[in-house]
Amino acid sequence: MPNLIFTNAWVSQSAKILFRGATPPDATKFRLALANTATLTRSNLLADFLASELLPVNSYARVSTNFSDGSYNATLSRYELPTVSASFAASGGSLQFQTAFLIANSSATASQYFTNANVNPTSDRITLPSHGFVNGDQITFTADALAVLPTGIVAGTVYTAANVTTNDFQLTFMLSGVETGVDITDTGSGTFRARSANGIIVAYAVESTPITIFDGQGYSYNIPLVVLNSGYVTGS
Repeated sequence: MPNLIFTNAWVSQSAKILFRGATPPDATKFRLALANTATLTRSNLLADFLASELLPVNSYARVSTNFSDGSYNATLSRYELPTVSASFAASGGSLQFQTAFLIANSSATASQYFTNANVNPTSDRITLPSHGFVNGDQITFTADALAVLPTGIVAGTVYTAANVTTNDFQLTFMLSGVETGVDITDTGSGTFRARSANGIIVAYAVESTPITIFDGQGYSYNIPLVVLNSGYVTGS
């Protein structure tokens, strides 16, 4: 079982929580997700992990991982959380992945697909029946093979859902510190993925070789997490 590596984003957020009073993540919204064979490192952005996340086919879904209190190990000088278990199962086909990653404050739905026919450049709206997004949700977009995203939507950018109805929504993004509406000027072509980008990547673990979960089988992770007392400072 590979070790979990904390991301730079999570280390930074942890410091803000500990020393600057930032709001800690919702304990009920930690979820483990699986990514394909793309190379991911601790410095990768949220959108990079999400672009590599498996598509919701063959029963793939993010798995909730609820934490409880642990204890301090004085011998090893570290705080140890209870081992977290998460299980994935394949149905209707196989799943292949190489990286597992933990998301805080995440949404249960990983991604939803739509096509260029669902994009309205006149109203700047994307139609996704019963999409489940609410105003303020974070979304990033990817294009399937041979597809081209609509002009105005850029892969790797995290957008905010706005003017949401049950079946469609608009997008905004930050421009010079101002929330600005996305101007979609054409429909693009092919099939796209609207990927839920709520939350922050806490940590990730990379398998030495790709793992295949065959149809009708499962794969379980048992994840030990520790917070290390990694050093000390002396002075006068």
